[in-house]
Amino acid sequence: MKRSLLLLPLLLLLAGCGDARETSVLSPVSAAALSGDATGLHLTVETVWQDSAEGKATPQYLTAEAATIPNLFAAAANNVGGEFYFSHAQVFLVDEAAARQGLLPLAEYLCDENDARLSIRLAVARGATADEVLRAWAPSGEIPGIALGRMLSEGEKRGSGVDMPLFRFLNLLLSGPDVHTALPAVTVGTDGQAVPSGLALFEGDRLTGFTDGGDPHA
Repeated sequence: MKRSLLLLPLLLLLAGCGDARETSVLSPVSAAALSGDATGLHLTVETVWQDSAEGKATPQYLTAEAATIPNLFAAAANNVGGEFYFSHAQVFLVDEAAARQGLLPLAEYLCDENDARLSIRLAVARGATADEVLRAWAPSGEIPGIALGRMLSEGEKRGSGVDMPLFRFLNLLLSGPDVHTALPAVTVGTDGQAVPSGLALFEGDRLTGFTDGGDPHA
C-alpha cells in the first residue's frame, strides 16, 4: 500500500496533468520543514522518487532561503527546476524561531496552494532545528517524513498528541484574536530518531512555550 501511494505522483507525471505543468518537473513532496532566524526563512523539502515499481523509494532533500513565505517556495521551486506536488505531503515542521514569529502566513499560503493537503499535520521542532528533525533516522528503512507523519497520527489516536491538521489550525486562527491552541512538539531522541516532545502552546499564531503533555489548558 505504501509503495502504491509513493508511485501515484509518478503515475500522474506519466499521464499528464492537463495544464501548463505537463511540461514542468513535478517533485512529489512527502514532508517539509521551516526554520527562521535573523537572516530570514529557511525551507527544507523532502521529495520521494522511485525509478520503477521494483525500485526502492528514496528521499531527497532540497533547501532554499528567502525573506518571505511566497519567495521561499518560489526559490525552492527554482532550485528544483519545476514545481512541487504537495498532495501526498504528510507533515510540515516549523522550528521554535519561526513559530514565535507567527504561523499565519505559512498556513494561509499552504491553503491557497491548490495541490496542498488541508489535512497535512503541523508540528513544532523542539530543542532541534526543523531540518534536523525532518532528516532524523527512521526505523525499518522508512522515508523519514512519512515515518514522522505516522508517528503523529498514532499519537493522536492514543490521546498523547493533538489532532491539529492545517485546516483546523487556520480555522482557529481566523475565528478570533484571542485563540489559544497547541501543536505537537517533536525532537530528536538519543537514538537519533524523531520522537514526541509534548505540546507547543500558541496564543493566536505565535508560539509561547511548551508543555510535556496532557491538557494544555489545565
